[in-house]
Amino acid sequence: MMGFDAVVDADTLTIDALLEHSERSSRDGQHRLGAKQAEDALAGRDATALQQARARELLTLHRLRLGDYQACVQQGLLALEYFTEVGDLLAQSRVHCTLALAFTDTSLNETALRHVLGALGAARACGDSIAEFWALSRSSMVHGAMGDAPRAVELGTQALALAQTLDNHETSFVALNNLGDTYLVLARTLVASDEDASGPLNQSLTLMREAEGLARTQGNPFNQTLALTNLVSILIKLGQHEEARTHGHQGKILSRAHGYRSLEIDIDAQLAELVRASGRFDEATSMMETQLSDPDIDEEPKLLAKLHRSLFEMHRAGGRFQQALEHHEKLYAVMLRMTVQTAGLQSQMLINTIEMEHARHELERSQLEARMARLRADELDDQAHTDPLTRLSNRRALDRELPWMMGLAQNGVQPLCAAMIDFDHFKQVNDRFGHGTGDKVLTITASMLRTITRGTDLAVRVGGEEFLLVFSDTTLDSATQACERLLASVRGYAWDAVAPGLACTVSVGVAELEPNETVSAWLARADSALYEAKNSGRDQVALAGTAVLTAPAFS
Repeated sequence: MMGFDAVVDADTLTIDALLEHSERSSRDGQHRLGAKQAEDALAGRDATALQQARARELLTLHRLRLGDYQACVQQGLLALEYFTEVGDLLAQSRVHCTLALAFTDTSLNETALRHVLGALGAARACGDSIAEFWALSRSSMVHGAMGDAPRAVELGTQALALAQTLDNHETSFVALNNLGDTYLVLARTLVASDEDASGPLNQSLTLMREAEGLARTQGNPFNQTLALTNLVSILIKLGQHEEARTHGHQGKILSRAHGYRSLEIDIDAQLAELVRASGRFDEATSMMETQLSDPDIDEEPKLLAKLHRSLFEMHRAGGRFQQALEHHEKLYAVMLRMTVQTAGLQSQMLINTIEMEHARHELERSQLEARMARLRADELDDQAHTDPLTRLSNRRALDRELPWMMGLAQNGVQPLCAAMIDFDHFKQVNDRFGHGTGDKVLTITASMLRTITRGTDLAVRVGGEEFLLVFSDTTLDSATQACERLLASVRGYAWDAVAPGLACTVSVGVAELEPNETVSAWLARADSALYEAKNSGRDQVALAGTAVLTAPAFS
């Protein structure tokens, strides 16, 4: 009977609902359906960047389970790029784990190792114990594939210890099953080296019995069938054929009842191996030949190779050399096909990885170039609006900034005052001490101007030794006080340290902007006040339209 998810029209579901259904399909093992749901979510016109990344993460897992490693890696790298950019460590760890499995399945173990290290680092950084468990479990698997069985056992043991602290059925089963499988791999390595493998085999048997019992208690038929399959493999190695046969038949019943076709094929091969181990070669041969005629067996190349090898050995031992040769040739063809397919997958996956990295670097380069262009534009803009000697604003900056400052003042939002400043007898400074000293005087005075102005004010060098200060949101009285402080600073500065005998003063004219006054009329009033200060003896502040204010005497 078709499940609810399969009959729901994708157009009627929201993107979040599609993602939820895809995740549920993953838990139910319905990866073709889950992949379709994730693809529909990814294609949604209103999908956010986060929803697209989540869809890619789900596609990574579904494509892995469907054996589409190229699409798995492509989607996984895109998802990983987004989660890295936004700093989602938990999602990074999950995607790293899935990519590690894809690269392990295609024998790209060094790449897989980089991903499990990334998964473990991200999991520990975000403090998620379940994510850390999965990273440890996948790391154990990768080290096992790399032939480092002791390290694989060590990591698997760490994963099991962590799982025992978690109230999570799935991690408990996976920890037992994976560590048991790791011990089985270690045992096979020892057998191949003619070493005693009884220790690892018995360790594996204990773990698998516990895993099978846990799955049965949890009512999880898939996990139970998987554990039974592993149990049969261990018992065959230990020579405990009767118990292996019992578990094999039990697993076949479960796999057939629940449609676990891949596991059923594995169990059939195990049952045939048990018949062979009991010495009934003709019966075992018949079972294996029957299994080879199953069209589904073509989807299991490793099992296909195992069957051809077993049949080759049995026919050779029975003196049926023609049949033995046929199976040897078929074994060679299967192995060659697997090698070519693996090499092709490896090449394509590496190409995908390189292309993704290249695209990421190109994006980063274009972003960097854009930032550099903005910085250069800002620099050019700054140069265009800045006096090169004093680093104060210039006339161009005044033309740009003054209109909006005047608009605020004329709307009655805030008062605005202008102060025209000019050095007293500056020509004598240049003539007597040189233009170099004159430039130093101007730069020192520019620093003084910065000390009496705020970020909202404007300090401008309008030409030669003449400056303009525009005080925003400042009354005439406050602007006058600021200018008095400037006069005192200039008058009291240690000019003798710049050039022996040097002394400098400035004169200032201040005007407050009046309603509806033009900029030219306003600045003309400030300029007239400046000349009034000059004509009245210099080194003083004059207010536009008012009497000259004499600066206080300083000792």
